[in-house]
Amino acid sequence: MHKTFIFIWAKKIVKQNLTHLLKRVFSIFILLLLSTGCTQIPLPGRQLTNRLLRQPPEAIFQLTVTKSDRPGIYTVAGTTNLPEEIPITVAAIRYLHPNQELSFNRDANFIYSILAYQNVDVKKGRWHTDLELWQIAPDGQFQEVWQMDQSKLGLSLKPAEEVTFLATLTPKESLWELEEELKKQRITLASSLINNTSDGQRYVQAREVLSVALPTGQTKPPEPRPEDINDGWGKRYLLLPEPPIIYKLDKPSQRRIDAPLSTPEFLQ
Repeated sequence: MHKTFIFIWAKKIVKQNLTHLLKRVFSIFILLLLSTGCTQIPLPGRQLTNRLLRQPPEAIFQLTVTKSDRPGIYTVAGTTNLPEEIPITVAAIRYLHPNQELSFNRDANFIYSILAYQNVDVKKGRWHTDLELWQIAPDGQFQEVWQMDQSKLGLSLKPAEEVTFLATLTPKESLWELEEELKKQRITLASSLINNTSDGQRYVQAREVLSVALPTGQTKPPEPRPEDINDGWGKRYLLLPEPPIIYKLDKPSQRRIDAPLSTPEFLQ
C-alpha cells in the first residue's frame, strides 16, 4: 500500500513538470513565430520612405539678395540646375497704392514700379548681377523712378516698405518642352516655382522680399540730355549752321562743252 502511494505521487510530480516544460516550449515557439513575422511585414512608414527616396530630385532655382556698400545698389545672385542657354531676367519692384489712406492687403488693387532690371547669363549653374535702385533727379536728389514720375502723373502714391526681387526664367518655346527635357534628366519642376500670366503663359520665377527704405540725400545734378528737352525732341527749334565749304570753286572763263547755246547765252 505504501509503495503504491509513492508511485502515484511520483507520477503526479513527473506529469506536472512535463506540463510546465511543454508550456515553456510552446511560449518560446510562439514568441519566435511572432518576432519572425514582425520582421517580414513591411511597415507603412517604411514604404512611404522608400517611395520618397525613389522620387527624382527637384529643379533648383534660388536667389539671394545682399545690400552693397554703395548706396542704392543691391547684389542679386542665384543658383540653378536648369539649362544655361535660357537667360534669366532679374528685377526689383516696389508696390504702390494710389490712396494713402488704404493699407496694403491681398484684396487691394495696387500697382507696382520696376525700379531696375537686368538680363543675366548662367555660367556653371551660377549667376549674379547688381541692381541700382536709386536715380538722380534733375535737382540732384536721390529718388526712385516712380518718385520722379509722380508729379508728371499727378498722383499721390503710397509706397510699400518692402522691395520684391524677382528672378524670372521664360523659355523661348514653352515651359512644357522644358519640363519634358528635365524628365529625361530625371528632374522635376516643383509647382511652387511655376507662375502663370493672364493669358495662360507659364514661366519659372523665384523671389525674395526685403525691407528697403526710400532714397535719401543728394548729389551733383546731372547734365540735361537731349531726350529730356522738349518732350524728348530736343532743341529742334534751333537751326543748325551750314557746314563751311572747304573747297575753292573757280568759274571757267570759256565754255567747255559743245552743246548748243541756250537763249540766255545768245543774249549775252
